Amino acid sequence: MTEIKRWLELVEKICVIIGTLVYLVFAVVIVRQVNSMSKIVHDKFNLILIVFSYFHLAFAILLLILAILLL
Repeated sequence: MTEIKRWLELVEKICVIIGTLVYLVFAVVIVRQVNSMSKIVHDKFNLILIVFSYFHLAFAILLLILAILLL
């Protein structure tokens, strides 16, 4: 019974880490799209959107690091 529990915990950890990696890819896509949008559409809010997209990317990286360290 304990061996099955260990395997299930390992599968759970792997799934969480894969999920955070997918979220990190999503954050990178958001940064790229915001940067390409800001080159085409010139608005006074472009800088704010770029800053928020990089904050989002930084938090996604932090989430991945915490998932690896804590799990």
